[in-house]
Amino acid sequence: MRNPLWCLIAALFFVFGLQAQTTPGKNLSGLGILPGVKYEIGGITITGADNLDRQVILLISGLKVGDKIELPSQKTTDAIKNLWRQRLFDDIGIYVTERRENLVYLEIRLTELPKLSLYGIRGNLSKTKKNDLREELNLSRGAIVTENLIVTTRNTARKHFVEKGYLNVEVDVVKKVDTTSSNAVIMEISVDLGEKVKIKDINFYGNTAQKREKKHFFDWFGRTEGLSDSKLRKAMKETTRKRPWTIFKSSKFLRDEYEDDKKLIIEEYNKYGYRDARIVKDSVYPVEDDRVAIDIYIEEGEKYYFRNITWLGNTKYSTETLSQILQINKGDVYDAGFLQERLFLDPNGSDVSSLYLDNGYLFFDLNPVEVLVENDSIDIEMRIREGRQATISKVTVVGNDRTNDHVIMRELRTKPGELFRRSDIQRSMRELQQLGFFEPTELNVVPTPNAETGTVDIEYSVVERSTSQLELQGGWGAGRIVGTLGLNFNNFSANNIFKKNAWQPLPAGDGQTINLRAQSNGLFFQSYSASFTEPWLGGKKPNALTVSVYHNIQNVNGLPRDDPGRQSLSITGVTVGLGQRLKWPDDYFTLYNAVDFQLYRLRNYPLGGIQFTDGGVNNIAYKITLGRNSTDYPIYPRRGSLFNVSLELTPPWSYLPISPFDETDYATASDDQKYRFLEYHKWKVNSSWFNEIFPKTVIKTAGEFGFLGAYNPDIGLPPFERFFLGGDGLQNFVLDGREIIGLRGYPNNSLVPGGGGGTALGGALYNKFTLELRYLITENPSAQIFVLSFMEGGNTFDTFENYEPFKLKRSAGAGVRIFMPMFGLLGVDWGYGFDAIPGANVPSGGNIHFIIGQQF
Repeated sequence: MRNPLWCLIAALFFVFGLQAQTTPGKNLSGLGILPGVKYEIGGITITGADNLDRQVILLISGLKVGDKIELPSQKTTDAIKNLWRQRLFDDIGIYVTERRENLVYLEIRLTELPKLSLYGIRGNLSKTKKNDLREELNLSRGAIVTENLIVTTRNTARKHFVEKGYLNVEVDVVKKVDTTSSNAVIMEISVDLGEKVKIKDINFYGNTAQKREKKHFFDWFGRTEGLSDSKLRKAMKETTRKRPWTIFKSSKFLRDEYEDDKKLIIEEYNKYGYRDARIVKDSVYPVEDDRVAIDIYIEEGEKYYFRNITWLGNTKYSTETLSQILQINKGDVYDAGFLQERLFLDPNGSDVSSLYLDNGYLFFDLNPVEVLVENDSIDIEMRIREGRQATISKVTVVGNDRTNDHVIMRELRTKPGELFRRSDIQRSMRELQQLGFFEPTELNVVPTPNAETGTVDIEYSVVERSTSQLELQGGWGAGRIVGTLGLNFNNFSANNIFKKNAWQPLPAGDGQTINLRAQSNGLFFQSYSASFTEPWLGGKKPNALTVSVYHNIQNVNGLPRDDPGRQSLSITGVTVGLGQRLKWPDDYFTLYNAVDFQLYRLRNYPLGGIQFTDGGVNNIAYKITLGRNSTDYPIYPRRGSLFNVSLELTPPWSYLPISPFDETDYATASDDQKYRFLEYHKWKVNSSWFNEIFPKTVIKTAGEFGFLGAYNPDIGLPPFERFFLGGDGLQNFVLDGREIIGLRGYPNNSLVPGGGGGTALGGALYNKFTLELRYLITENPSAQIFVLSFMEGGNTFDTFENYEPFKLKRSAGAGVRIFMPMFGLLGVDWGYGFDAIPGANVPSGGNIHFIIGQQF
């Protein structure tokens, strides 16, 4: 039924609005228009809508030539309403311009709303803030400027800044006529941010734990029955008070995040058995111009406990097995979150659902039901529908625009025809992350089960990222600045080298790696290296073949090659290695075997007291490394560990009967005879553990140990392959076959037995311990950033008799890391050495270390 009031208003409108325009001031009766008489529309003209199609306007109005209408009537009222709904006009009128007997001629007179020609943002905003606001507003030239658009623009701008903590922001939108364009306006958006509003305090009321009187010193540390203010504040993820030590969290008040944090408060209560806890009211009020306080009133309710837990429908696994996995006993505090974790969501995969899903029961269903709530006790019934086992039908990959399918498929643990296992999917996702070819946050997997056939199709979705890296590295070594340029071509394809269309810009997609590096500080030091890795030699098993060549030149006095006084050492080497993935003790283990040949050429080169300055030295060594890597992410691991134990050894040439030197008396032999063929055995162990203690916050603990031993006591340790401790640990900066171990807070190569720094022979033993606290600031795929603080300790020793594992050179400091796909890991550390370096009497003090293209 039509609204009578609306019909009255419409009738009055047409009494005064429908008038003849051929004779200004003349009303309908002057044209002989009589109420209640139907007239035929003889013609319709449209004025004032130069930018709109005439036929479209007529279609929208509903009026057409030949219609018979009364004037005024509901039909003309509806025509005006239809045109208003388009929100294109500032004024609409329908006029009678002429009558010829029973024919009337109408004019639809329109005034178009202005269009937006330009808009500007004014106020105390940076260029970045203005650009962000423009993206949020999404205004475009030519948009119809209505009052609704103005209001929406004002509200959107205000909400944009309120979400960023500017609760006192003021936004004004003014439109001005654009004199350079027809029917156009310029919109000016004025923004006054005011002070960013932060949270001064968060107060809780109704939580009884904080009210309990603490009569004994240890009461402050014991577990209480309820939840204290501090525990509830910690439960709030983003809403925090402004305190000097909250450097990693913002204290801005953001309404949406605050609402999410209120839910976390209730979840925290649920962990302690208060399943009926609720927030009865809360208030946010200003206490200063740029500070607010929050009061939260809580009704805790009763505390509940688990009582009887029964299992129904389980035939594959016994009740005792399921109860053991559940880890909930009668009398335990009722924690719904922990119950869900033990049933479905355990991050380590030791929950009940994983037990079934890892044995193919994809159609398994488990529903915990509270069957009885009596006083403070709750009985739970676990209703299970096991279903049939599912086998994998198809496995597909989408999104790999650059990486070939076979490179991805060979890393997957889910194979067609095998039983579905959730752990296989999780491990497959980890292996794809470890490749480093895809954005880890964009990896996804979609299982599509078919209950009728008992099969499942699995689709992996990946997003490619840039994998090749340009390495620019600066460091301080041998008393000089050392620069490095490196090109790392990851995901290379040697098979496509001769295909012209594959060079975009390089052949890619087969997972191979080529590394090219050059280091130099001018005439004093030069190093060149190249390596190639095929991760799946033969294409059937993950046997990684690596071939590398390198050539290093150390020039002590910087003289040119043709100068007879030049003091130099050159090292030329070739390494061939084969890495294998093992299945025992578990499939996180790897085994690497390599053969290394090195040729040392000395020319007037002093070796720290060794009477051997000219000639050649040969080193033929075999190296074996057993490793285990269970970390979850390659750049910023949150959990897992790294472990490596390696042995590098040469043949004991002096004891071999076929040796050309077996007649030599090494007790009296010269140094050039002793070291013509190096003989030694080198043992190394290093490990790292990663644990996420809070979201994005990880503790890394690490330890290293190395030992260099000799076969023949008459020969002793070789002058090469020794350990030098201290500095940034630039592993590729090889002076004389030494192995450099980083220890922040001390200069490079400074920690060696007896002092002497880079000119010493180095140590035969070393150990090192590291503790790092890391916090991930952003995990944006284009630039991952994390900060860290560290404590380190380490030292080198010349013999086992002098080995004191806890006599350490200690340091502490902080740093930052930025990972960009093009450049790898970039960073800087500042470390303070608390102890003196050998030969000095004062602590090492502060040292800055730059890390470019290298990970610790």
